Amino acid sequence: MKSNRNLFTGAILSLFLVFALSCDNIDYPPLSSSDTVEYSYGQFVWHDLITPNPDKAMDFYSQLFGWTYKSLGNGEMSYHVIYNGDKAIGGIIPLNVKTHPSGEWLSSVSVPDVDKAVAYNTQKGGKTLFKPSNFKGRGRSALVQDPEGAYISFIKSETGDPEFQSADNSWLWNELWTSDLESSLKFYKGVAPYVSEEVKSEKVPYFLMKAQDLKLCGMMKNPGEKMRSAWLPYIKVKDVEQVSATATSLGAVLMLEPRDDVRNGSVAIIQDPNGAPFAIQIWNE
Repeated sequence: MKSNRNLFTGAILSLFLVFALSCDNIDYPPLSSSDTVEYSYGQFVWHDLITPNPDKAMDFYSQLFGWTYKSLGNGEMSYHVIYNGDKAIGGIIPLNVKTHPSGEWLSSVSVPDVDKAVAYNTQKGGKTLFKPSNFKGRGRSALVQDPEGAYISFIKSETGDPEFQSADNSWLWNELWTSDLESSLKFYKGVAPYVSEEVKSEKVPYFLMKAQDLKLCGMMKNPGEKMRSAWLPYIKVKDVEQVSATATSLGAVLMLEPRDDVRNGSVAIIQDPNGAPFAIQIWNE
């Protein structure tokens, strides 16, 4: 596991150095369309898929969720903006690395100060994969590996954070699977103004991370000893069994099928055809 993790870290770093140089003049879609600039620090506001086969990924997610795309830039390093309806919700970045052909979703969390968040991560033993940089239309952002090895992007939007809306076929939740739950809980309280609350109804220790009375993400210990710590994004669906069946018919792998003993059968975990894991869940507000 250690050598694969190091290869992927190097691949991520090389990818973003090339990507930044090739996309320097791109105008990125703003995170918020509101007339007022407001922030909800600790909220996950954007998701990027790094993948060795963007065309295959776009076809998969388009058939599964109805997503559409707008490509920015030119050539192999184009940035493909994901739209759910008329709302931009994420992006797709090519990752053509022979040493690690698997994709991964990278989640971006809103922070008060990107540079301070990166310095804090370094102080606590994390790594900086892409230093704080300004992106036109988007704001200031940096990509890091937290002290337990999970990839995450820190972002301060120049237009403020989007209003949280859990629309069908869009982002619902983010969950950290960590090798050290206690350490991760403590660490992320230094990243954003989180307050943790244990959920007693879960079968394993599970914590909600809240800020300003909003439930923003969750944390649990890795279910497997050899798993790398990672953030798992959730997508809201109307029918978890139907989406799971469609995903497998399109070449995905069902990592966790809907089960009555796991959140009453409302959840499934899927690995897309390029190897990127994500979860789907029915959620009735």
